[in-house]
Amino acid sequence: MTPRFAALAFLMLVAGCAPRHVEAPAPPATPYEGGVLTAEPWGVGPIRWDTYFESPRIKELFPKAIVQDGEVQISEDETRSVITVSQDGAQMLEIVDGFGNFPGTDDPKIGTVRLVGGAVRGPHGEHIGMGWKDAHFDLSQCELGADRDRDAMVCARPNEGAVTFVFAIPGWKSMEFPPDSLLRAKGFLRAIVWKPIKPLKAKG
Repeated sequence: MTPRFAALAFLMLVAGCAPRHVEAPAPPATPYEGGVLTAEPWGVGPIRWDTYFESPRIKELFPKAIVQDGEVQISEDETRSVITVSQDGAQMLEIVDGFGNFPGTDDPKIGTVRLVGGAVRGPHGEHIGMGWKDAHFDLSQCELGADRDRDAMVCARPNEGAVTFVFAIPGWKSMEFPPDSLLRAKGFLRAIVWKPIKPLKAKG
């Protein structure tokens, strides 16, 4: 499979994965005190699609954490503002600026939330460092990473396009998909990424 075809197939997959039906209501966004922090279609712990990109607001949601403003290199010529969340000695989250404000307000939008360490999990218990073979993906669910995720693969499960998974393959640098033998031997989950999507509401 060529990179161009693979990327097109993945875009079609993610388009199909993005929520297009009425989701069950998200649970109340109660502040995170500790324990496992999970990415679900509706959010990451207490973070929701309408959470403001402001460190004081994030601190309210993570009262025991160290919350800091910073920047991250996205590509060779682009940086983005981020808010990091660390707790119990580990950085857990990297929250990216969503650009712009919510319509009719001065409240800044949240961007993607990257789960990078500590007690973070995906919707099905996926965890940072998990081996490729244990995550039960196949290449039809993945595309080659770009920019900061170059030399990695980005994967999504059907009907769960709000949550994607970044797999690193140490020693692999190519514009082609890595062989299955290399993936099974060295591939591991480097990050889980949640994209804020406004939930659809039932009509009537």
